[in-house]
Amino acid sequence: NLSFIIPSKKSIAFVGASGAGKSTIANLLCLLLKPNKGDINIDKINLQNIDKNSWRNQIGYVSQEMAIFDNTIGYNISLNKNYKSDKKLFLKIKENAKKANIDDFIETLPDGYETRVGESGLRLSGGQKQRLFIARELFREPKLLILDEATSSLDTLSEKAIKKSIDLLKGKITIILIAHRISTIKDSDFIYVIDKGNILEKGSYTNLKNKKDSFFNYLISSQKL
Repeated sequence: NLSFIIPSKKSIAFVGASGAGKSTIANLLCLLLKPNKGDINIDKINLQNIDKNSWRNQIGYVSQEMAIFDNTIGYNISLNKNYKSDKKLFLKIKENAKKANIDDFIETLPDGYETRVGESGLRLSGGQKQRLFIARELFREPKLLILDEATSSLDTLSEKAIKKSIDLLKGKITIILIAHRISTIKDSDFIYVIDKGNILEKGSYTNLKNKKDSFFNYLISSQKL
């Protein structure tokens, strides 16, 4: 019994305790799951008439589980071995590294974009790997970026860096945030509070926070958010 609209180029957050159904919503939006009843419409086009591959190619998906390859930073962003000889390609890599707020870090490395990151990115911190992964997803030029608990296992400084990369994207692409941390979702355009598969509350952070008896405040006070 969910009903909601995600406007283009807005940042929408889905919050709630573990098991509330947030990631299920993300899977529905990616058309990995079909609703038991009701419809999903994208730009007024019904789910039944949507080319799934075409739609998924327009989605960037960032979760806690990141695929980082034992190769250079440039390759990990572009997945193209010829990026060094292609000026346009290399410029695109740098542009998306900037959008992901990792360009300054890369520039401090002696080998820059030629730096090898090791197996599973072992030479990078958790926050650096996450931003590298975001840069790769942005390189694909998605119209929709989903961040599914992307900051939940990171330290505060790393989370702030990811938050800055999200802020840089606001108004440029549609962003969906699924998160536990208040700081991650605080500046979202709109928040949906989910519990047991239902939307209990919705509104801006300020409006939800000012309702003293809201479920949103309960999540905050009980440290579930």
